[in-house]
Amino acid sequence: MVQGGSWARLFEREPALFAAGLRAATIAAALWLSLEVDLRWASLPKDATVSVAGLVVPTTWWASQALLWLGRALLWGGAPIWLFGHVRAVRIGAAWATTLGMLTVGSLYWENLPWFRHKFVPPLWLLVLLVAGEHARAEPGRAPRWIREGAVFVLACFYAGAGAHKLLASGWRWADGTALQLWLWRLGDSDSLVRAWAIADARVAAALASVALALELATVLLVPLPRARPWLAAGLVALHVGIDQVLHIDFRPMILLVVVVLLPWPEWWQRATAQARSRSGAA
Repeated sequence: MVQGGSWARLFEREPALFAAGLRAATIAAALWLSLEVDLRWASLPKDATVSVAGLVVPTTWWASQALLWLGRALLWGGAPIWLFGHVRAVRIGAAWATTLGMLTVGSLYWENLPWFRHKFVPPLWLLVLLVAGEHARAEPGRAPRWIREGAVFVLACFYAGAGAHKLLASGWRWADGTALQLWLWRLGDSDSLVRAWAIADARVAAALASVALALELATVLLVPLPRARPWLAAGLVALHVGIDQVLHIDFRPMILLVVVVLLPWPEWWQRATAQARSRSGAA
């Protein structure tokens, strides 16, 4: 039997509101991202394998429209059954189909792209986490706490890993803004004032790059410091909105996941409903 402190708390049960919200948000993010997927880059020369499916699927299949449509069918067919199904065995099967569909669609896209789409990673890992949650002991209206903490861990690994990768690749020099200036010059919105300022003034670029790097590295605090989560969530949302405005990279699925995972909205909802019941009872 597991005993003691923080480890034991992972196996406690909490109201299923967070798990249900996370499932809906993650499925919505996966479906949204799947709309970006196509094989228009399939004719380009292939380099190193970069996805899970790429390790097990023959290279000749990477440009397969049939395999892409199979992934879409699994994802879009499994998602509503997982969301609304009542029979546990059917729901578990749909959960696996949804996750496998996202893995297939995302992997084929990655293997044919000339760049990475990192925003596909967190939804897939959150789907895997939620599938594991479906196999936990059933208890009506309750869910294991490790689903919430696991979701926080996924985001912490994703963002802190992004910051660590920058340091490993370039060291602290990444924060001098040169890389950011190159990105903005090549891909930024030519009408953006932020782009113009950052390209024209290295100090502005260095400040923006330093803030972004510090924010990514600070996400290691998401796991041990729950009270820091809303503040870091606000920073991450601002970062994504800024990138979207200047580089036109659609981070709306990631913004949704950051808000759902890191804000204590289940507690806010429970407090609001309790106050509403109290007022109605007093009346």
